[in-house]
Amino acid sequence: MTPEELFNICRRNGRRPAIAECRGSAVIAVCGMEGRLFYIHAGKVISLFRPEAAENTSSSRRGYFNPGGDGLWPAPEGTCLGYEYPTGKWRVPAGIVGAQYEVTEQKADTLVITAEIDLVNDRQLGLPCRFTRRVEVAEEPGGTTVIEQHDEIEYLGSRPLAKGEFMLAPWSLSQFAVGPTARACFGDPGTRVRDLYQPSGDLLTRDGNTIVMRPDDARRIQAALPEESRFVRLRLPEKGIEITRTSPPLAPGLTWVDIADAAPDRAPAGEVRYSIYNDPSGFMELEVVGGCPETLVAGTILGVDIVNRITKFMED
Repeated sequence: MTPEELFNICRRNGRRPAIAECRGSAVIAVCGMEGRLFYIHAGKVISLFRPEAAENTSSSRRGYFNPGGDGLWPAPEGTCLGYEYPTGKWRVPAGIVGAQYEVTEQKADTLVITAEIDLVNDRQLGLPCRFTRRVEVAEEPGGTTVIEQHDEIEYLGSRPLAKGEFMLAPWSLSQFAVGPTARACFGDPGTRVRDLYQPSGDLLTRDGNTIVMRPDDARRIQAALPEESRFVRLRLPEKGIEITRTSPPLAPGLTWVDIADAAPDRAPAGEVRYSIYNDPSGFMELEVVGGCPETLVAGTILGVDIVNRITKFMED
């Protein structure tokens, strides 16, 4: 799909797309569709894009229309402190689905969008927040696309929250359509991969200091990766590209959080820096998670800096 086609579908359906670009590289932010970001490399959209999400409205009654692209969600997902808890079945928070981002800064190669979103965890604690997404696009000699991305969640509530009352961190989830030759990779942490859905062991192989995961068209697989993982990468030979995502270590005073889609009667039980998700419908996610502080007070900003590098795929 071309950037023009994606842009026009979103504009035609009132989704208010905006673009930052540098030569053949770009990011399209769709303000009226969860603030999703869509990456463009060599003049083509490489992120998963589902037009039905632009043409329909998600709700608990109608179901969820996944837009694709890169979403900013609050972590954790499940557990008693999570925001995507079941109400009869798993659901995406209404605050995320209905978020209306606004462009607050725009230059040729830079874009900032912001939305106020009220979160409610399974304990019925409400957290008024401001979500902000900043992207800057560059293109290196040779055509490598570099997208520097800063995602943050600012706590707007007046009541301080103590450890044990809450858990909150920014969580970036980038979706890409995959075929049978696709391979997801991560730096080998020297520890066991934590499976958040079904076991991934039969999909994993070692390549030097890298672990390689092939896609699976029958099972939901999610590999939660610790701090030592260093990066997550997706190789797409059929498209001739690979995408690598990295983030810096946490600042002092922050800790990694659990992102498991666990039942709301369970407490968080793990720490995750990166994650690779395989969906049997034909896409994979490269996920990056930020950190959580001991306490929340008005004006606390939780951010995660991500560098996305999109390069030409080179056979080993």
